Amino acid sequence: MTKNFWKDFKSPIIGLAPMEGYSDSAFRQVCKKINPSIVTYTEFTSADGLFHNAKSVKKKLSFLPSEQPLIAQIFGKDIKTFISAAKLCEDLGFTGLDLNMGCPAKKVVRSEHGVALRKNHSLACRLVEAVATNCSLPISVKTRLGWSDASDLISFSTAVESAGADMICIHARTYQNPYGVPANWEPLYELKKSLQIPLLGNGGVLDVQDGLAKIKNLDGFLIGQASFGNPWVFSDVSSHLSITDKLPLILFHAEALIRSKGELVGCREIRKHLLSYCRGFSGAKQLRSALCHVASFQDIVSCLDQMA
Repeated sequence: MTKNFWKDFKSPIIGLAPMEGYSDSAFRQVCKKINPSIVTYTEFTSADGLFHNAKSVKKKLSFLPSEQPLIAQIFGKDIKTFISAAKLCEDLGFTGLDLNMGCPAKKVVRSEHGVALRKNHSLACRLVEAVATNCSLPISVKTRLGWSDASDLISFSTAVESAGADMICIHARTYQNPYGVPANWEPLYELKKSLQIPLLGNGGVLDVQDGLAKIKNLDGFLIGQASFGNPWVFSDVSSHLSITDKLPLILFHAEALIRSKGELVGCREIRKHLLSYCRGFSGAKQLRSALCHVASFQDIVSCLDQMA
C-alpha cells in the first residue's frame, strides 16, 4: 500500500470512526452498503495483545474485502509491540494503520495509553517513527484537542507529522471534557494551516451534510455515535425512511453478526443495535424487552415483523 494513500484519496475523506463494541466487521459491512466510498476502521485493538496473544486477538481484526479501504487501529505505548502489531496488520492486508492517542477510557489512561500519550510527546513521536520506519502501510494518528485544552495541539500534531504520520484525525473535545460539551472544531481549522498532511475532524458530526458543513479547510471527517442505529447518516435519506424501509439492512446486519461471531454471541451483540434501529418507531417501546432478549435470527425477524 502506497504511503500516499491519504493524499491520493478522493477529497473530502468520509469515514466511520473507530468505536469499541460497534465498528466490527458486521457494522462496517452495513455502513459500506449505504456508502461504498467511505473509509472504515477496526475497533481499537491492543498492540500488546497482538504481540502476546496474536491468535486470539486476530479474530477482532477479521474483515471482508468489501470493507476496504479499512484502517486497523491499535493502542499501547511499547515500541516493540507496536512494531510487531504493525507488521501483523500489514500481513493481514489492511489499507493503513492508525495509532490511537485519544481514547479517554479510565483503564486505558491509567495504563498510559490512548489520550495519556498527549502528555508525553516524545514517546508519541517515537512510537510513530518506529512504526513508520518498520511498516510500509500509511500511518495515521487519532487523538483529541488535548488533555484539558488545545494549547499543545499544533506542537503535538506537527511533531507526529515530522515523526512519520501520513494523516491526523482530531476528535474535537479534550480528555477532561470528553462528551459532556459540544465539539469545538475551531482549533482544527487553525491547526490545518500548520500541516502538510491530511487532517480529518471527528466529534459531533450528525450526518454527511453536517460533516461537509463543518470541515471548511479540513480534508474530511469521521462519523461516530450518530451512526448507532442509523448507518443511513452516510447518505442523504435517513430522515425519510420507515422501519419497513430499514428492515432489509437491519436483517443483513443481524445475519452478518451471526455469521461472523456465531448465533449466541451475534444475537447478544445485535440487541443494542436493534434498540437503536427501532428507537422512535411505533411499537418499539412495547417490544423493548423482547428486543433485549433475542436469542436466534428467527426471534429477530419475529420482533421486527411486529413493527413493520
